[in-house]
Amino acid sequence: MVDLALTESEAVTNVAGAVNELLMLAQDLGGSMEYCHGVGVRLAHLMDRELGQGLEVMKRIKEALDPDNIMNPGKLALEH
Repeated sequence: MVDLALTESEAVTNVAGAVNELLMLAQDLGGSMEYCHGVGVRLAHLMDRELGQGLEVMKRIKEALDPDNIMNPGKLALEH
């Protein structure tokens, strides 16, 4: 049920929370939050939960291929 008395900021916060809960439920059920354009900055906080050790492998590959961190800096959880 949508509370029409919410401010726009409160509504955005509520929707973001609901999206997080749904994505975590999908992960718990063996699904993925991935879609055709990748996870994106807004969902980066869930990457570790979804990828586990795979995220560490991705970080090491990123470090090996881009030691100066010039390719897409500041994106996702791959900073080094």
